[in-house]
Amino acid sequence: MITVLIPMASRSSYFPETDFPVPVPLINVGSKLMIELVLKNFSELYENVRFIFVISRSDCNKYHLDKTLKLLTNGDAKIVIIENETKGAACSALMALDHIDLKENLIISNSDQIFERSALRRLKSFDNIDAGVLTFNSVHPRWSYVAVTKEGKVVEAAEKKPLSNNAIAGLYFFKQGKFFVDAAKDMILKGDSVNGLFYIAPVINQIILSGKMVIAENIDENLYHGFYNTQKIKEYENFLLKTQNLQ
Repeated sequence: MITVLIPMASRSSYFPETDFPVPVPLINVGSKLMIELVLKNFSELYENVRFIFVISRSDCNKYHLDKTLKLLTNGDAKIVIIENETKGAACSALMALDHIDLKENLIISNSDQIFERSALRRLKSFDNIDAGVLTFNSVHPRWSYVAVTKEGKVVEAAEKKPLSNNAIAGLYFFKQGKFFVDAAKDMILKGDSVNGLFYIAPVINQIILSGKMVIAENIDENLYHGFYNTQKIKEYENFLLKTQNLQ
C-alpha cells in the first residue's frame, strides 16, 4: 500500500476565477477532468494506492469538489477540508496529518500533472532509499530545484531558485510518512519560507540534515505533462490527437 497526498486547496494565478470558475482540478483536459487523469496515472502504476486530498471549504460549497473526489475514488479517499488558505503546500499537506500513515510510503504530488508510464515507473528505484524526487531539465525560476552528485544523490533543494538544471517534477517520495512530517515541522520551525510561504522542496533539506539518503531520478521532459496553464493543456490535447492518429 502506498499513500498519495495531493494538496489542492489554493487557486492558481494562471487560471483566474473570472475565466475558469471551477477549481483547477475540475478543468477538462481532453475528454477527462484534470484530476481524473492524475488519479488514473497513479492507479495504473500501483495496485494498492490510497489517496488523500486537501481541499478548500469554498470549493466544496460552490462546486461539490469533495463529492466529485469521492465518486472518482469509489469513496476510498480521505478528504481533508480546510476553511482558509494555508501558508503554502507544506502547511496544507500537514493538515492531513491524522490520515498519514507514519510508517507507510508517502508520495506528495501536484494536482496538475501526469507522467508517461515509463517515467512514473522510475519511482520503483526509490524502494530502498529514504526520499526521492523526479526531475526534468529546466532553469526557469518558476520551479523548485535540487543539486545532485554524479551518482544522483541530492545534496540541496530550493524553491524558485535554480540550483542546477534539475527541476523537480512536482512529485516527492518519502519511504515513511514520518520522514515528511518531521522534516516539514523542522522546516517551518526554522522559518525556511519563500515569500512567506512554506513549500515542499525545502523539506528535502531537513531530510538530508537528518542523515537520510535522497535520490533524484531525471526523466525526459517529453514524458512529463504539466497542466499549469491553458497552453500546456492544449499541448497535451494535441499530443493525444497525434498519439491516436498513429494507432
